[in-house]
Amino acid sequence: MNTPTSRIPTAAQVLARQKADHAKPPAPPPAPASAAQMTAVALPDTRTEVQKYLDEIAPAAVVGRLVKFSKDGQFITADDGEPVSDVAEFVVLADETLVGWIKFSGAGEPPDRRLGLLYGGFKMPPRDTLGDDDQSAWDNGLNGLPEDPWRHQVYVVLQNVESGELYTYIASSQTARRSVGHLLRHYDRMRRTHPDEYPVVRLKAGGFQHRDERVGWVPTPAFADRRSPAERRHGQAGHVTRCRLRRRRSFLA
Repeated sequence: MNTPTSRIPTAAQVLARQKADHAKPPAPPPAPASAAQMTAVALPDTRTEVQKYLDEIAPAAVVGRLVKFSKDGQFITADDGEPVSDVAEFVVLADETLVGWIKFSGAGEPPDRRLGLLYGGFKMPPRDTLGDDDQSAWDNGLNGLPEDPWRHQVYVVLQNVESGELYTYIASSQTARRSVGHLLRHYDRMRRTHPDEYPVVRLKAGGFQHRDERVGWVPTPAFADRRSPAERRHGQAGHVTRCRLRRRRSFLA
C-alpha cells in the first residue's frame, strides 16, 4: 500500500497564501466587560447544611436580644430601651462574630446583606464591588451630607453568665468597630494558648474629648475586664467555669 506524502508548497504558493491572509479584514477587538461582569464575584459558600437550612427558614443575623449603644453613652436593649447593667458579666462568643455590609432598602423591604462568619472563612467583599457608587443618588445623612447606603457592620454575640440569655451587639460606627476590634485582637491572642476559652466582659461606656470643643466629650462603647484592679495586678484570673456551650470562660488581660 502506498504511503501518502505531503507536498512541499512552492515559493509562489507561499506568497499567494500570505497575500490572501493580509487581504482578510482584521478581527474585531473583544467587547469590553461590563461593570456587572467586572464586579460580579462568586464567593464560596462556607456554610454547613444546618446553617443553610436555618438561613432559609429564619433569615436573621441577630441572635437573641439586640443591644445598642445609645447617644447618651449607655448600652441598652433595643426592644424595651432599658439600660444593661454595667456589672453584668457576658461571655463573648467570639467565633460567632459576623462581619460584612448591609443596605437598608426602605420601609417594608428586607435589607440586602453581605455578611459571613469572621472565623468561618468569610472574606468581606470590597465596597467597590457592591454597586451604588453614584454619590449624587445617595440620601443625605444626619449631617446633611450624602450617606453611603452600604454600612460596614460587626455583629458580636454575647451570653449572660448568670441567666444564659443571648444578646447581639451591632457595631456600625468607626469607634464602635474599633472597640470590637480590640476585643477580637485579645481573643486572637488568647485562642493561641487557650483555644477552648472565651473572654468574659462587662459592658461599659468609654469615650474621648473631641478636638473640636463644640463637640465636647464623645461616649464610646467599651468591653471591660471583669476582674478588679487588685486581681489584675496580681495576675489572678478569677473563678473559671464551663459555660453552656461547653467552652471555658477567660478574662481580658
